[in-house]
Amino acid sequence: MRSWIHALFAATLVAHAQAPATKADAAMESRLRRDVAFLASPELKGRGNGYPELDVAARRIEGELKALGLKTRIQRFPFIAKVARERQDAALIHGDSPRPLVWGKDIEALGLSGDADFRTKALVFLGYGIQIPGGYDDLDGMELKGRVAVIARSVPDLDAFAHLPRGERSLLARLKRLESAKVAGVIVLEDRGLRPLQREEGPVKMDIPVVGMTAEALAGACGDLTARFKTIKETGKPASLDFVQAPWTALSLDLKLRREEAQVPNVVAEIPGRDPKLRKEYIVLGAHMDHLGMGERHSMGGAEARGQVHPGADDNASGTAMVVELARELMKARPKRSILLLHFAGEEEGLLGSQYWVQHPTHPLESVKFMLNFDMVGRLDLKAPKLMMGGLGAPKSALEAAQKFVPEGFTVTVDVGASVGGSDHMSFSQAKIPTFFFFTGIHGEYHRPTDTADLINFPGMVKLAAFGKAVALDLANGDTLPAFDPETAKIPMKGDGGPMRIAFGTLPDYADNPKGFRINGVTKGSTAETIGLQAGDILIQFGDKPVKSIYDFMGALGAYKPGDKAVIQWLRGDQVMRAEATLKGRS
Repeated sequence: MRSWIHALFAATLVAHAQAPATKADAAMESRLRRDVAFLASPELKGRGNGYPELDVAARRIEGELKALGLKTRIQRFPFIAKVARERQDAALIHGDSPRPLVWGKDIEALGLSGDADFRTKALVFLGYGIQIPGGYDDLDGMELKGRVAVIARSVPDLDAFAHLPRGERSLLARLKRLESAKVAGVIVLEDRGLRPLQREEGPVKMDIPVVGMTAEALAGACGDLTARFKTIKETGKPASLDFVQAPWTALSLDLKLRREEAQVPNVVAEIPGRDPKLRKEYIVLGAHMDHLGMGERHSMGGAEARGQVHPGADDNASGTAMVVELARELMKARPKRSILLLHFAGEEEGLLGSQYWVQHPTHPLESVKFMLNFDMVGRLDLKAPKLMMGGLGAPKSALEAAQKFVPEGFTVTVDVGASVGGSDHMSFSQAKIPTFFFFTGIHGEYHRPTDTADLINFPGMVKLAAFGKAVALDLANGDTLPAFDPETAKIPMKGDGGPMRIAFGTLPDYADNPKGFRINGVTKGSTAETIGLQAGDILIQFGDKPVKSIYDFMGALGAYKPGDKAVIQWLRGDQVMRAEATLKGRS
C-alpha cells in the first residue's frame, strides 16, 4: 500500500481470532501460511519493481492459479527500474578557484534530472524556492534565466509558510517552477546527507539538470548557508542572493543519465461464469504483489533500513495469497458472472500496474462491473481486531447491504469516498467502476524490514476470506449490480501544503504520459465537465502554464483563486482543443 494513504480509512469490522472451525478452514490457513511465507521470504528480496524476484513471485502465483485449472496470462508493462550515470563531471568555481566535485560524495544527480553540458553558470541562492503571489517570494527580483538555482529540499514549519497553497511544499512543484523560469539547473541542498541516485516518483525526466549537494560540500561558495537559513526562520523573509558579482561563484556540469527499463508483470486469470448471458460480465478481485525490495524508495525505516530486505508480509503478500484462496473457493461455487483475478505490480510506485491494466485491459473494460481490492489484510489485531472496509465509486447502499454476509462475531460499519482511496481500486473507480476495499490497518511494521510473516494473523485471514467470498458471490450472482456513484468516487488530489483553493473536477491518471496529463474522467457539475473535458483527454496547457504531468497541473491550479478565468488546452486524439474556464472554489 502506498505510504501517503495510511490515515484514510474509517470503517470497522470487528472479529475474534480463534482456531480453525473446520478442516477446510485449517487447510486454508495452512495454504495461506505457506504462500505468505514464500512471498515474504528473504529469497524474494522484497519483490521490488524491476527485481527478478518479482517475476519469481508472479510465476508462483500464476502456477497456483493454473493448478486450479484456470486460464492465465502474464501482462507486462514498462517500468524505469534504474537510473545510472553514463557521463559525469562537475566543478564548483569560487572566484578564480575551480574545485572538482566528487560524484557520490560531494554531488549526486536526482533520478528525474535532465542531462547537462555547460560551463561556469553563475549560482543564485533562492532559499526554499517558494513563490506565493502577494506573499513570501524567494524568486522576487532575482535573475534566473541561465543561472543555477540553489534551494533547500525541505520547507520548515514556520508561520510564514503556514498557508502555502496545496502542493507548494513539494520539491517537485518548486523544481517545475524553476524549470519554467529557464534556469540552467538546480542544486538541491540535502538536509540529511547526500541521497543515492535512484528513480524518483513523478516525471521520468525533467528538462533541466537537478543535482543534490550538502551545505558542507558547497564549502562556503554561497556564503554561510546556516546563517542565511537562520535569518529566514527568524524574520520570515526571503534572503535570496545572486552570486554573479564578486566573489563570482559558478558551476560547471557535464551529466548524462541512462534509464534502464524493466518489463514488470501483472498476473491475470479468469473463472468463467456459468450463466450463458451473465458470464460476459466480470467481477474483479485484485491485489498488488509488489513491495519495496531492499528499501531503496518509500521505506519508513530510515537510512539504516536501506539495503535491508523489506518482506512486505502484510503489504501485500497477505492480499496476494488471499486472492489465490478466493479463486479456489469461487471456482467451487460456480458463480453466474465470471470472476477476473488480477495480481498487480507497480502499486508501490503509483498504482502503475492497475492503471496499465485499465488502459490496456485484457478483457473488455465495459464488461467489468465491480472490483474488490485486498491490500494489507493480514493484521487483524488480536486484542481489538478490526477491518476497515470502504467503497470508492460504490453507492452507500451497496456497502450497507454487505453487512448481511458478516459472519458471527463480526461487526461492520462502512465508509465511502475520499477516506478509502490510495490503492489499486482507485484505478478502477477512475474508470467509473464501483469498488470495495478490504484493509486491516496500518501498524508499526508498515514499510519497514520488520513486516514479516510471523506477525500475520492467519486465523483472522481465514475469517476475512469467508466474508470476501460471500460479498463476491453476492455480486457475481445478483440479478442486478450496484451502479457507479460519482459522488463517492471523489478524491482530493495529493499535496503537502494547505488546502487547494480551486475545485476543477478531473479524475487523474497517475501514470507517466509523454504528451501531458491524461484524465480518467470528470465529476458531475464540475468546471472540467462544463468546458467539455472527457475521459482520455490529455491536458497540455492551463492558463500560461504548460502541463506535462499531474504535478504541473496541481502547480497551475495553485496559482489561481475562485472566480479567475483560465484558457485550458487539451488533446483529444491528435486534435488540440481549448476552452476558457471560470474557476470555482472548493466547497
